[in-house]
Amino acid sequence: MTASLHTTIETMLVLLLIIFVVTLVARRARVPYTIALVVTGLLGFEPGFRNIELTPDLILTLFLPLLLFEGAYNVSARSLWRDLLPVTLLAIPGVLFSTIVTAALIHLLLGLGWVVAFLFGALIASTDPIAVVSLFRDLGVPRRLALLVEGESLFNDGAAITLFSILLTVGLTGQIDVVSGLLGFLITVGGALLVGAAIGTAGSLLLRAVDNAQIQITTTVIAAYGAYLLAEHFGFSGAIAVVLTGLLFGNYGATNGLSLRSLHALNATWEFLGFVANALIFLLIGIALDPRQLVTFAGPIAVAFLATLLGRTVAVYGLMPLLRGAQQIPRRFRPILVWGGLRGAVSLALVLSIPQQVANGQAFPNRALLQVLAFGVVAVSLLLQGLSMPLLIRTLDLAQTPAATDEQPLLKARLHAVEDALLALGYEHDQGNIGSLPYERLAQSYRRERAQLEQQLRALDTPSASE
Repeated sequence: MTASLHTTIETMLVLLLIIFVVTLVARRARVPYTIALVVTGLLGFEPGFRNIELTPDLILTLFLPLLLFEGAYNVSARSLWRDLLPVTLLAIPGVLFSTIVTAALIHLLLGLGWVVAFLFGALIASTDPIAVVSLFRDLGVPRRLALLVEGESLFNDGAAITLFSILLTVGLTGQIDVVSGLLGFLITVGGALLVGAAIGTAGSLLLRAVDNAQIQITTTVIAAYGAYLLAEHFGFSGAIAVVLTGLLFGNYGATNGLSLRSLHALNATWEFLGFVANALIFLLIGIALDPRQLVTFAGPIAVAFLATLLGRTVAVYGLMPLLRGAQQIPRRFRPILVWGGLRGAVSLALVLSIPQQVANGQAFPNRALLQVLAFGVVAVSLLLQGLSMPLLIRTLDLAQTPAATDEQPLLKARLHAVEDALLALGYEHDQGNIGSLPYERLAQSYRRERAQLEQQLRALDTPSASE
């Protein structure tokens, strides 16, 4: 084993140990672990750890396919279809509106050129709701609101990346062609949808045809990275291709024909991969942030953050009133959609991907300032918006109480599901599909959960019995 490989493995183990400790502490403190990891990376590392480089390839090629596939795999296509119009409005026109408003303010207030200002507006338009989605679950936020925030983020990554690529070409060549840019955008999105549909459909059929958990898990990992890389190879949006692939796997491939063991294995594997990818990327963001630089450029960063926030506000409040009928979004949701639009890893990957020189060999204008502004906005967004989100949710009375969520029927439904799972597990064991040791482990886990649910139901029944 070479010294560099040995050092890499040691570094990875240290990072995973930090994630383990910080996540445990954050869970007890009821703070999103992603924000806790950013703070830990920002404040808790010696300069040696800051040699870890957060590169565009690391974010876009290694982490992004995992994060997008895991998110799409767990989203109900039926629920997403019901709110497809608002999600699409936020993800595509919303990104465009946010880019225009942000760019105009950056140009007027910071004096950056129009092309550079638009480039910043596009790279900062992508939202990363990971930190707030966990809060939504803890606080009992309406499911539709959570779906809107999560569904938008799945698609606006692709829209923002595509728009950024078009604007970067303008910045590098100095040539502006609106018609070619619009046509390129349509081809990029359309091609990505074709790639995602092909890989998602073929992979889902293979998932059903092969009754082996290890092969099925391997299929999903190959599909996630394959969809991204194939789409990017042809100049399409890898992000959109992965999202459609994940939706097809989660809503078609894994819904029928899979054994109980395979479903458990797939869900557990992708839950783990999603957690590790999220945790590592937020920790690396914290490490990459330079506190001294953030303080030095506090003024421009504050201006950029407010411009970004105003751009998001115009997009949400300008587009949501256009919806009618069942597609209408409650007014109380709008502040959450604005304040919950946190910025994250994709914005950093895009700003880091800006080359140092343009086509004529000159230095790319204000490249260093763009990086400072992007890192600063991401830091302020994660810390300020993420930590204040619970207060805003409670102020808007969107945190549902146990009575509002009707806890007793939910507990009974879960109890029935656990009992059915125990019966199915016993059948799989009797048929020889599950070994004795895995069977005992799963059965013990289900029995413990059944006992806990029965205890909770008895506790809910006690007051009514005493009356």
